[in-house]
Amino acid sequence: MSELSSKAKQGPSLKARALRLLSSREYSRKGLASKLEESMARSMKKDPLANDAEPKLDVTEISKQIEAVLDDFEVRGWLSDERFAEALVRRRSERYGVRKIQDELLKAGVDGAKTAGLLQGLRETERERAQELWQRKFGVLAQDQKERARQYRFLASKGFSADVVSKIIGGRPQD
Repeated sequence: MSELSSKAKQGPSLKARALRLLSSREYSRKGLASKLEESMARSMKKDPLANDAEPKLDVTEISKQIEAVLDDFEVRGWLSDERFAEALVRRRSERYGVRKIQDELLKAGVDGAKTAGLLQGLRETERERAQELWQRKFGVLAQDQKERARQYRFLASKGFSADVVSKIIGGRPQD
């Protein structure tokens, strides 16, 4: 009975935690590793005296276990930086420019070589996407300098290039 109760007190395995996270959305390798490290740290902090007979895992051992799980998931095709990048681009492309999306991909630890094709496709449609966003938000050309600056800042903050933003704010037709 004590064996069952000690097992019941243990949290889910590292693999189970990773699967649960991946079942809700795509993660980059770096992002999933970070989430698993946080989860392990929380579970160790929550119950530090639960089982003194078992040796405590140190940070390097946890990192090795996480890397092993991530390697296994990549081999099985459950974890893919390319799939994560595609999902992020699909989610963000309507509201953000190439610069902002590229920054998010770099922050997520996705290799630039893996995303070059996706970003090139975004560059080709950046003008249209920025125009649609501007149309939804403003719809009319600015009449004074203050309003032009406000519209410019809005589009620039969304990661669209200065060239594209100035063409849209200036009311120039597409090339």
